[in-house]
Amino acid sequence: MTAKRKDSNRLPLRPRDRGPSPFFHGREEIIDNFNIVLDDHKAHKDGTTFMIQGAPSAGKTALLDVLSKHAKKNGWKPILINTNTLWSPDELLRRLDKSGRQITSFSAEAGVDHVGHGSLNINIKTAAHTISYILRGQKKPLLLILDEAQTLGMPDVVPSEMKCVTISVLKEIHNGDLERPIMLLAGGLGTTESGFETFAISRFGGDCTIQLWRLDKKSECAVIRDWLIEEGRAKGDPHTWIQSIAEQAHGWPQHIISYIKPALKYIESNNRFMSDEGLELVLEEGAKYREEYYQKRVKGVDKTKREALAKIFSSVPLGDTILRDDIVSALQEEYSQEVAEELFNRALDQGIIDERKDGDYGIPIPSFHTWLVDEYAKGKS
Repeated sequence: MTAKRKDSNRLPLRPRDRGPSPFFHGREEIIDNFNIVLDDHKAHKDGTTFMIQGAPSAGKTALLDVLSKHAKKNGWKPILINTNTLWSPDELLRRLDKSGRQITSFSAEAGVDHVGHGSLNINIKTAAHTISYILRGQKKPLLLILDEAQTLGMPDVVPSEMKCVTISVLKEIHNGDLERPIMLLAGGLGTTESGFETFAISRFGGDCTIQLWRLDKKSECAVIRDWLIEEGRAKGDPHTWIQSIAEQAHGWPQHIISYIKPALKYIESNNRFMSDEGLELVLEEGAKYREEYYQKRVKGVDKTKREALAKIFSSVPLGDTILRDDIVSALQEEYSQEVAEELFNRALDQGIIDERKDGDYGIPIPSFHTWLVDEYAKGKS
């Protein structure tokens, strides 16, 4: 599946570090499975939660965009939401209503409140009841799309007075209790599932839980080719450029973009020709962009704590994992238990490490693992 360049006179596409991708390949099994789930819940007029979690730069946001387009083709109404949409009827109405009709705001703290929505006027007692009422009143099957869903489990993201509302809304959607086809499509880092557990959502269907990893080689090369040929209109045989970029990107969509940025810039400046000299420059510049991305992942963690994490993983082979207790115990050799726990959780929240299974944790991207160890455990910094 890929977007094609239809208008040669339009502004060129800008490769972005995150967000929907104009060139999308792969994930066919996930897409097919998602369509089956859509059809099943549409037929039974109920709902569920479809969760996609994975490492940073795995392409979650781009996949959410593609799945929303499939849902729209299948008769669903996709709506992008934020976390506060789950407890704010006002926000939910704004997301649902694109007609410009006036929405009269209200406060859920007032006991009995009044909501005006066009011809809709109701008295309600709680925000949860109002949100349930609004969702039940939808005519089309509704797909609520929540990106960065791991934030649900972070402290202070959901106000304490609104946690019970959020639990009620999530459970009604997840259990299919709204008497309409309504699904929540949630995407986030590896802590997303545990975040939902704090809101009493602990059981996901096997066909509704996706662990997203890097692209397969064929799909990765197809994406690179589209950027070079469809967007860059490069001249010549792209095989060497595609293979060389793929060897550095290792299937991670964000890394592909790191190399595509300088590639498109060079192609434009060189009359669209792909030269060997140009490829060397592209690989050099791409490595710099990739390193900038790694720096962003560890931003906010001071140097000594980065070194502590890197020291632990310097003895862990690429792709392997280590038990949570072992990581925290190693950190406690330099910090108090409280600080060690805080550092572990911060590394988890920022995607520096992620959970695999059975309490094992690792650095999700092998090249990120190598960079962290080289920079902070081998004296390079």
